[in-house]
Amino acid sequence: MIRYVSAFKTNLRGAEGDRLATLIWGDPVRVLDVQENRTHVRARRQEGWVDTADLGDTSLFELYIIDVGQGDGVLFKTPDGKWHLVDAGVSNGEQMLKKGMSNFLHWKFIEEVGGESVALESVIVTHPDFDHYGGLVDVFAGQTYEPDTSTGEQRPQKSFDITVENLYHCGLAKFAKEPTLGARVAGAVPPFPQGDHGVQPGGKFITELLDDQASLQAPPRALGRSYAEFARLATQVPRHVQRLSHLDGHLPACGPGQNAATIRVLGPVLETFEGQSGLRVLDSDSRTVNGHSVVLRLDYGQARILLTGDLNARSQALLLSYHPADEFAVDVAKSCHHGSEDVNVEFLKAVKARATVISSGDSEDYAHPRPLAVGAAGMYGRAAKSHQGGVLPPLVYSTELSRSHLLRNVVGAQHFTDPQDREKSEPLPIRDVKLVPELTEQEKDQHRKPRPRWLVYSPVATRFVYGLVNVRTDGQLIMCATMLEKGSDFDVKVFRAGLEVAAP
Repeated sequence: MIRYVSAFKTNLRGAEGDRLATLIWGDPVRVLDVQENRTHVRARRQEGWVDTADLGDTSLFELYIIDVGQGDGVLFKTPDGKWHLVDAGVSNGEQMLKKGMSNFLHWKFIEEVGGESVALESVIVTHPDFDHYGGLVDVFAGQTYEPDTSTGEQRPQKSFDITVENLYHCGLAKFAKEPTLGARVAGAVPPFPQGDHGVQPGGKFITELLDDQASLQAPPRALGRSYAEFARLATQVPRHVQRLSHLDGHLPACGPGQNAATIRVLGPVLETFEGQSGLRVLDSDSRTVNGHSVVLRLDYGQARILLTGDLNARSQALLLSYHPADEFAVDVAKSCHHGSEDVNVEFLKAVKARATVISSGDSEDYAHPRPLAVGAAGMYGRAAKSHQGGVLPPLVYSTELSRSHLLRNVVGAQHFTDPQDREKSEPLPIRDVKLVPELTEQEKDQHRKPRPRWLVYSPVATRFVYGLVNVRTDGQLIMCATMLEKGSDFDVKVFRAGLEVAAP
């Protein structure tokens, strides 16, 4: 039997009362036995005891903004038990620790409460950039990276079975040859429903858009290499494939009255001009592909959550031209484009989030999150009323800032055993060992050469905390939780949901 944690935090304890882990509001536990005031459960891959008073039978709306490095990866569950995945970061092979979205899904579905497979109601690819769709190649293959038992090297292996009911996307593809985003035509649209917000009626529009499974299987032109691999799996795993735009209104079967939670589709904006329809060219290809991200608003009770992909200032102005500003007002927002400073102030004022979560990574060339984006999220966000009646200022989270690792220099070590050559009778002295970095595919394409360095001068991470940001709500209260750097406890903030809630 599955029950759920009803306290904001509770301890999972061993038989002698020692704390094994901290559980948070909404965590599922598998009940093994009930004895008076305590319940024997399995949770977080462990067996232990929790106070019976801290358990309930209500499933919450759960949302996980997952540390996938430089990229986006969001998993959420509606209270009816259906799981939806929005983007998946880069592929595991491109991850520093080789542990991306597929590893998280394996942990969540298989390890946490002992499921047999991963079952997703929908996968939404916000736009065709590799740091959003690349990890889906591993997800669709049910593949994680695990250490080789003989060498210790991380290698891909089949780890779980997966079913996906629906795949949704923005329509843009990555073609092998120009124009890589699709053919475009010039045109002019009728007057904007909500005013122009600086957007001109005339422009160029991409009309060569993909849609269903057949269009992915037989695209009008050859696709780029990595996107072609994604498209191949997208024709085999999901049962249904569909392009989304603001004209859909809601995700299929997720409209008002169809479920406890509704999923509103606000973007991309598909514009109609002279008997045709297309996605507006927003300056460069990069701005265009980012700006036409699928934008979702998740509504449950009084709570609203906004997922924005990689929106930029020009696309935010376009969205404001087609939707009333209050459509974007939410309690929690995933920051646009990993904390880029290419933002529209009027859009941020419309969103006025009580909590903003930035998904960004280390070792990238963009310096995300940018100070301007972090400051703007706080400046234009709203204060919240905490569940205890006090005032919480606008909250800003970052997967990168929530991540931590304990670094130790190996100067204290004495010897090194080469995992590639275990037949050596004597291990190497640490001072004689050089580390040779593994090049990324991009670096290989640029014909770069690895630059080795001495191990004795290299720090070694001995403990790692992922920058996962948990968001849970019952429709009235919202909890944001991140794991503390030391131990397994959580920092928890709880506030009241609802657009009209005023701070005291």
